[in-house]
Amino acid sequence: MLSGPDPLRHLLDRRLLLFTGKGGVGKSTVVAALAAEAAASGLRPLIVELGHRATMQGIFADLGATQPIGHEPVPVTADRTIWAANLDFEAAIVDYVADQVKLRSVARTIVGNRALQGLFRAAPAVREIVMLNKLRLFERAVTRGRPTWGPILVDLDATGHALMLLEMPRVVGELLADGPLRGLVDALTGLFTDPARTLLNLVTLPAEIPVQETLELYHRLRRERGVPFGALFVNNVPASAIDGELRPYLPELAGLAAREGLPDLAADVLLAEQAIARDELVLTLVAQLQHEVDPPIALLPRLAPHEFAIPGLRRLGRAALSSLAAPPSPVQWDIQEQA
Repeated sequence: MLSGPDPLRHLLDRRLLLFTGKGGVGKSTVVAALAAEAAASGLRPLIVELGHRATMQGIFADLGATQPIGHEPVPVTADRTIWAANLDFEAAIVDYVADQVKLRSVARTIVGNRALQGLFRAAPAVREIVMLNKLRLFERAVTRGRPTWGPILVDLDATGHALMLLEMPRVVGELLADGPLRGLVDALTGLFTDPARTLLNLVTLPAEIPVQETLELYHRLRRERGVPFGALFVNNVPASAIDGELRPYLPELAGLAAREGLPDLAADVLLAEQAIARDELVLTLVAQLQHEVDPPIALLPRLAPHEFAIPGLRRLGRAALSSLAAPPSPVQWDIQEQA
């Protein structure tokens, strides 16, 4: 069910923060940024990818990650405050069986059976269920009486596959009779539909195609009322390219360039007019998102290439959290300075 007003006063208190969006919108960077800010706040964030790629390996390669990110969590910063895992299907099956038989050695023997391996690969939804089960095991993990990880930030695939993955427990649950697997499916459904523990966050860019796809996904979430919606992160919002005080003078400058035959000035005026058109498009798209999507919406600044390090990620994470905590307001062009 979608959360009510002001659901993210304490975003990082949630156990599972899921992130999806169209490919190329900077979703993994937003996940890493929130993890960096969570670590700076004294939490123990765990970033999880679902075995399809290794984006976090690249992001943290220059920040102290000295070992490959695998199925079990490893530290990805030199101070060991941020951890990451990249889930593996075969290992996730062992985790599921071990959770049932309570002995990992027996679980490996069972999973190593060739006939069962073929069954696991052929059976519908097994991959999705065991991957989600691993997230459940991370969520349940306890160290010295306290949750081992928090928050767990899950970098999901692009929107279509992510929704299919998250809908799988409910769909399979409707088909299964009683039994151990039905109990697991019910537990997964309970976890992923509990707004106190899990939120699905969307990431987009202020560009026409990503915005349209984001709005379609958001309205689908509202209709289906499955995984609870958290927040919308609009990534890479640029600062205004042109000082507002200069805009009224552009027609006069264009006329001057034409009368006096000044090609360099004419080229500069054209570039300025193109920048204004881009600014107006961004304003229009953000306004559309603010009109159609219930708060909260976070507008995130564009990071320069040299800022993809812990200080830059933390700045982006702070911008995200402060934007979510603030009352909704129209887009501000000084977002980079505010961050």
